[in-house]
Amino acid sequence: MNAVKSATAAADATITATAYTPVASTNAPPTPDGEAANGYGKLQRFLSAHRRLIIDYSAWLLLAVLILVGVALSPLFFTTSNLYNVLQQCTIIGVLALGQFLVILTGGIDLSLGAALALTAMVAALAMPLGAPVAVLLALATGLVVGTISGAVSVFGNMPPFIVTFGMMAVCRGIALTITKGERVAAHNSPLAVFGFGWQPIAVWGVAIAILAVVVNRTAFGTYVYAAGGNLEAARVAGINTKGVLIAVFAISGLCAGLAGLLSLSRTGVALPTTGNGYELQAIAAVAIGGVNMAGGEGRFSGAVAGVVFMTMLNNILELNGANPFWSFCVIGFVLWGAITLRTSLERIR
Repeated sequence: MNAVKSATAAADATITATAYTPVASTNAPPTPDGEAANGYGKLQRFLSAHRRLIIDYSAWLLLAVLILVGVALSPLFFTTSNLYNVLQQCTIIGVLALGQFLVILTGGIDLSLGAALALTAMVAALAMPLGAPVAVLLALATGLVVGTISGAVSVFGNMPPFIVTFGMMAVCRGIALTITKGERVAAHNSPLAVFGFGWQPIAVWGVAIAILAVVVNRTAFGTYVYAAGGNLEAARVAGINTKGVLIAVFAISGLCAGLAGLLSLSRTGVALPTTGNGYELQAIAAVAIGGVNMAGGEGRFSGAVAGVVFMTMLNNILELNGANPFWSFCVIGFVLWGAITLRTSLERIR
């Protein structure tokens, strides 16, 4: 009997203790670790929701930051004359970047642009005695042929564009050196000189931007380019002439090289077989900084344009502040790494 009473008393005590056990308040202030985790979660959700937007316009964001840096470092930066000069300096690399954009969008790459520029400028200079219109047509035709051959060899030879255009770079440079014996060809006082400075080269670049923007964003061909870069086999199964698209983008890239060669000849008045050395790498960097996927299929046309302006403006800021302009190559390299790292990190966020 006493054992039963003891058990009953123990049970009552347990119930009483349970009934009066204090409950933690749900309104307790969050801990610092909790706030950090919550903030990180919000940031991750924001980046996930706006990932594509950030990637597409990353070059414009970088350009905005660079403008603020330029304004802070030099009172001469944000002046009409300096910005006008920046746009002038953009034109040649800018034209090359337009063609490089299309090639990279299909998952390829064109390493022959700089050498093709030298060859087309050489052809124009040699043909100048026949008249400026003939020289212009021959230069553009030369660039078109160079690009078409690169595209055809890559497509029908089933060869990587890197190898094909690397070989074409050697071919174009070798031809330019051979026909001139390594000497420069003068084209002083030619009618093309008017397109070397002032607003004219900017206008040429602007027209090229407008034409290709319509082609990329408003035509079926532009859709085919994105489709071929996204999934070549799926595009072929869908009925797209993928071989024709790939050859066409290389042909347009060669045409851009021809136009850039004419701008170079107009600015300097001479054609050198070594002109344009390294320009193809600057065009590739501009496209990559512009947020274009180097594997193809993704990227905005405007991003490539912003990438060109960014690189030129960076070099301009260094010059205004008395820095060695060759440091711009190092800085561009770091920016390129950063842009690719940012893109890769954003694409991993789900």
